[in-house]
Order: sequence, then C-alpha cells, then structure tokens
Amino acid sequence: MTDYRAVMDQVLKGWSVRQICSSLRCSHTTVQKARDALVEHNITTREQLRGVADHELVDWFVDGRSHAQGDFVPIDFDAVAKARTGRNKVTLQVLWGRYTAQPADPGQRYYSYERFRQLVAQHVDAAGLTARITHAPGHTMQVDWAGTKMRLCDPTGGQGSKVSIFVASLPYSGMVFACACADERQDAWLAAHIRAFEYFGGVAEVIVPDNASTASNAISAADKNRRVNSTYEEFLEHYNTAALPARAKRPKDKASVEAAVKIVTQNVIHALDGHQCVGIDELNAKITALVDGINAAEPFRGNATSRRALFDQFECDVLTALPATPWQRTEWKRAKVAPNFHIRVHNAHCSVPHRLVGRTVDVRITGHSLAVFDAGQHVAIHQLARARGVYVTETDHIPANMGDTRGLWTSEY
Repeated sequence: MTDYRAVMDQVLKGWSVRQICSSLRCSHTTVQKARDALVEHNITTREQLRGVADHELVDWFVDGRSHAQGDFVPIDFDAVAKARTGRNKVTLQVLWGRYTAQPADPGQRYYSYERFRQLVAQHVDAAGLTARITHAPGHTMQVDWAGTKMRLCDPTGGQGSKVSIFVASLPYSGMVFACACADERQDAWLAAHIRAFEYFGGVAEVIVPDNASTASNAISAADKNRRVNSTYEEFLEHYNTAALPARAKRPKDKASVEAAVKIVTQNVIHALDGHQCVGIDELNAKITALVDGINAAEPFRGNATSRRALFDQFECDVLTALPATPWQRTEWKRAKVAPNFHIRVHNAHCSVPHRLVGRTVDVRITGHSLAVFDAGQHVAIHQLARARGVYVTETDHIPANMGDTRGLWTSEY
C-alpha cells in the first residue's frame, strides 16, 4: 500500500520526482497524484500536512480498487532501535524475521520487508531530530584546526612552507577568530589560544577542543573518555578556565567551531589564495582583517545585527579577565658541563661559569629564557637558541687565562 503521507512530505521538502521514487519505491504517477492532492487541498507546508488525519488521506486517494482488509501487526520501534545501536548491531533482515515470527491477532497482517525498512527509517529520522542548544554568554569557547592548510610565498620561486589555520568560536555571539601557525604541535596550539584570548579580550569558562593529542590523551583502549594532558591543563589553570574535550566522532559537540571552520575556509583561506605573504606575521595581519570583516558583517542569524554587536552587547563583559602576565611554558632539564664550560640544551650550546666544568646542573626553560642552577643557586641566564649547533657564550664565563676570545667557537678558532 502506498504511503501517500510520506510522498507528500517529501514533495513539500522539495525533493525531485526521481529522488522520491527511489526513496519510497513508488511510481511517477503516485508522486503526481500526491502533488495534485496538495494543490487541491491547498497544503503548502509540512505543518499543515501533519494536521491532516489518516482517515482524511484515505478519502483523498480513493481509486475504486479493492484492498485487502485488516490491520498490520505493530512494530516495536524501541526494541528495533535498541537492537540497531551499540557495538553488536542486528541486521534489519534478522529484525524483520523476528517481527514476522511473533503471533498475530485474527485479521492482522505483517508488513513486507521493504515496508518494514521504510517505517523503521522514518521512526529513526523522527526520533533523531536535534534540539537547538542555548548557549550562555561567555561560557564556552570552541577551538579546532581547519582542515585546509595554506602556504607562505617563497620569493625565490620555490614552493613555500605549509601553515595550519587555528580557528576559535564563541557560540553565544558567533564571534570568530583565526590565525596561521607554523605547525600543529603543542607550542603552536597554546600560542594560538593566547592570541584568541587576546583577540576576544577575555577567557570563556570552558574551552572545548577536539580530541587531538595536543589537548587530551586516551585513558585506555576500552575507555572512550579522554584525559586533558598535564601541559594543557597547566596552561588553562593559568587563565582560570578548564577544558571539556569533544567526544571522538561527535562533531555536534563543537558544532559552533565546525561552522566557523567552514566560514574561515570559504572567506579567509580561499580568499587569500595566491597571496604574496612571505612570513606568518604578515599573513596573520591579512587573516585578522578578513576575520574582522566576518565578525562585523550584517545581517547575522536573520537579524539586523552582527557577531561583533552581539559580542559587545552581551558577551564582552562576562568573559574572565586576562591574567597580568601571559602563560609561558616551563621545562626542567639536567645537563653536564663540558670541558669547554658549555652545556647542550635543545641542540644548542650555552655557557656557564668555567668553575662548573664536570658538574651536572639544573636547567629551567621558560618561554624563550633559559636559566641555569647549580645546587639551587642561579649561575647563568641566556636567551634560548633554536639554531642547531650554535654556541651562546657569556664573556664573564670565559677563564681569564684563555687569551684572545674573538671568533670563539668558529671554524677558524
């Protein structure tokens, strides 16, 4: 028996005749009958169709042919849905077999397998409707990496290096932030957070990141929950906030930033295709200008307002204030002083007083600063050198009897 209600519902959704016929296994004539009935009874919305009783629909499509009488054996949709969820799913073919194996009252019939599938699909579709989440101002900031990368411009004509785009969003106002990072490692991840906090002028109560290892780690193979890693947790504590990682394969947990990533991809990444920026700072200046335009664009959410206007009116003042000093990563190491009174840290060589040759010292790395301690006493401080094999030497650390120290540690020396 044709389900004309389902056919008319898909007609009102704007589906094509071919799509309806393929979905509901009906003919072109059936779709045309449904269209004619909608026009005849002035039904233009799905809400109006829901208000039509089943017995009225029967009268609309009387074709004079005889039909078998009797009701159908009801389907236990809750039991079917339960059997179709979890790790050990039961196939619809098996579930239909169980359905037809149950006893039927006199005069009742069983649905065919195809009709059984259609009814189950309709039930799942109706039960799977999502409710709109109401966000509180300043409560959540969602963060993620954009899937599309960008490239810096190489002035020599070669292929420039790839950069990743970090995206943050405030769900209540819809405010968007984006910046380019050299990679997706934890240092870049945390630095991008700081830039987002500074752009918004405050910090949300909860940060919702993806389940990347830069933010959280798996507790075990059996436990799907994730534990925020220690460095990220320390970082968020400095800014008086906390993280609530999204579940794996659950994009709706961070739907706001997923939408923001699409907006940034279309209006920033693709818009800057063919840019001539050689450095990240120059590229970020252009990205910020385009992001400012996104936040100031009107209308937004169907109203004559913008993301920036909503943010300034309702959300700006409820964000947690930024701390007096930005967070800097602290790392401790131990190193032995070589005969040339230098220690090796991150593949660079830093000097210490020559009297410490042969001793093992403690090294504290905070941001770009490197401090050396011997038995708890501060003995040296340097700017952290990132170049491989470079020597950083303080003249006060050189022995007095060493003579001329010009060109120290060069190949000529």
